[in-house]
Amino acid sequence: MKVLILENSRIFQKMLQDLLIELDCTVSCVRTGEEGLDLLVNTTEDTRYDLIIASQHIFDKSGAQFIQHCKVSERNTPIILLTSEPNETLMKNAHSAGIKEVFPKTNLTYLKSSIRYYIQGENSFDIKGGRVLYVEDSASVAHIVTKYLKKLNLEITHFSTAEEAFHSFADEEYDLVITDVMLEGTMDGLSLVRMIRAQNSHHARTPILAMTGHDDLQLRIDLFHAGINDYVTKPPIEEELATRVNNLITNKRLADKVRKQQRALFTLAMTDKLTTCHNRHSLSEYAPKYINDSVRYEYPLSIMILDLDHFKHINDEYGHTTGDNVLAEIGKLLMATCRQGDVVARIGGEEFLILLPHCDIDNAMHKAENIRSMIELAKPAGLKMTASIGVASLIAQHHEDFDKLYKSADNAVYYSKANGRNQVTADEESIEALELQQTSSRQPGQAL
Repeated sequence: MKVLILENSRIFQKMLQDLLIELDCTVSCVRTGEEGLDLLVNTTEDTRYDLIIASQHIFDKSGAQFIQHCKVSERNTPIILLTSEPNETLMKNAHSAGIKEVFPKTNLTYLKSSIRYYIQGENSFDIKGGRVLYVEDSASVAHIVTKYLKKLNLEITHFSTAEEAFHSFADEEYDLVITDVMLEGTMDGLSLVRMIRAQNSHHARTPILAMTGHDDLQLRIDLFHAGINDYVTKPPIEEELATRVNNLITNKRLADKVRKQQRALFTLAMTDKLTTCHNRHSLSEYAPKYINDSVRYEYPLSIMILDLDHFKHINDEYGHTTGDNVLAEIGKLLMATCRQGDVVARIGGEEFLILLPHCDIDNAMHKAENIRSMIELAKPAGLKMTASIGVASLIAQHHEDFDKLYKSADNAVYYSKANGRNQVTADEESIEALELQQTSSRQPGQAL
């Protein structure tokens, strides 16, 4: 960026020059309006300035011709006015001269940050690699807009109908959707917006920029109600389009980053750091849903509670580091053994719980016996380990209450430990309920 500084104070001029050079700007400095005018008159289209920063003395006699030249010949070059004495007359003069911004000189920290933001915010678009789904049925408009977007280093996928665009949107990941409102085919741009917003995934939050040749108030209201994020008229102005696209994609990327951080924090909150299994807190999230689904869709649900035998002896004799290694290896073994959809959680020092959807008491007992045998053979951290396991299934007596289901399995674990450890015990009520169900399901006359 080429910047012209018109400032009569050499100290202040040097301060601004250093800041702008730091921002990768090419800087020219003058002290009077006449000097500034000489530079502007002798510039060509290729060497013209992108920004002019001037102190308020340009409104003195020496700056009159400079201001007039800027109004006539430099209309697209923004001017920032620096003043130490803002007043109503000065502001009126600045407005009539076409000056874009007025910054106070008195607060140098604010002035530096304002100029930095002005330059970087106006001209630094960091959206390289963004993917845009563009819907436009006019070949000439599509050519112009695509040309503008490619200057921003964006990847453009263009369709002339909303139907084709929606199929692509469902299959691909995009950072922005730009759609014309009036389109050929059975679906217009408004319908496309509504269908995108109706998606049951994070894709529904993809930003949408609507584009139309009819700047109608009611149409804009309908589009915003449907869920667009922004709106431009055709033919779009390149700088306006670039700014709106940059803002939408930047905000989308920030939202994606926040969503990923939220997922990471959720996973962290739900995971036992040592074993990478779920933790006790996660059961309050998953257990009610599993119970509700079991009742609603009428499939069996079982739980298994596993308590490592004599674990305190491991910590006392071999140290807590070895104990942690044992727990970590047991956690990995349990997760590798379980199906997708099962929930393995560490619920205490040496206690684990496994939620088993679509698994009745018989199958849960069989699975528990396999796990007990695997732990006995595994020798985690090189040590012989055994486990006492209790199993229970959701039955009517639990009244859809996870705490009651948990209590049934916990009682079964207690029975396993009291009767010699290293064994699996099933909750008696769960077995009785299964036997009663099997008996009632037999056809009349069928042999028992």
